[in-house]
Amino acid sequence: DILNEYGTDAARQWAASGGATGSDVPFRWPDVEYGRRFLTKLWNAARFVSNQLKNYKAGGKCDFQLLDKWILSKAEKLTQRVTEALEKCQFNIAIEEMRNFTWHTFCDQYIEATKDRLYKPELYGEEKSEAAQFTLYNVLYRLIQLLAPIIPHVTEEIYQTMYAEDVRQKSLQLTSWPEPDIGRIDEEAQRKGDLVMGVITEIRREKAEKRKSLNTPIKRVKIYAGNSKFASIISENREDIAGTCKILQLEILSEKGKGRQVQEFPEMSFVSEY
Repeated sequence: DILNEYGTDAARQWAASGGATGSDVPFRWPDVEYGRRFLTKLWNAARFVSNQLKNYKAGGKCDFQLLDKWILSKAEKLTQRVTEALEKCQFNIAIEEMRNFTWHTFCDQYIEATKDRLYKPELYGEEKSEAAQFTLYNVLYRLIQLLAPIIPHVTEEIYQTMYAEDVRQKSLQLTSWPEPDIGRIDEEAQRKGDLVMGVITEIRREKAEKRKSLNTPIKRVKIYAGNSKFASIISENREDIAGTCKILQLEILSEKGKGRQVQEFPEMSFVSEY
């Protein structure tokens, strides 16, 4: 009944996430339902990435932005954590690490933060748009490699559609397990990226609470960064912040001020005008 209603990959996620190896695994329908919702999220993300790569040519010159370096670094750290968990047969830890990264870091954060750059290459520049395409292509490939042992069917379909011709292996299951690229791990980019993404997330959260569409333009946003270091980081990435949040006028101040606090950085706040 489970396989007929939810499919094999959703059932395999329940089996992997249900508990530590050697412990009893209680069956819960919500766990299988969550597995199916994750598959839908993964499939939709792959479809979006595929659509954005129609004019992409690998090997072109890329102008990597902070958020590109941020997620590329996080993907390598994810590879380390997942590999270690699987080596210890901690399947529950491995699948939760992968699902959280895919759903939140990749889909909810990075993809949303790069849409404006992808949709408007004439505004941002071709090299910045190509950097986003490169990042989407490579991070998604890494994710389906990591997910393949637990979710073999959907990941294989994505592989055959998007990667088989480039990788030249008959199946994703025949590709080598990914080795973390230490050269891509950039702790500074992760710290700065977390700050920028924290600002973007909080502004979008406020917009949602006001029951406004995420595409609704914001007339003006004044960010109180709390210190000159944070103000500098935000200023360097104002293009991505303004584009993602649809801000028409963005003002950045280094002092502390009033307004809504950024959850992960309480010394920062902002005021929005619609």
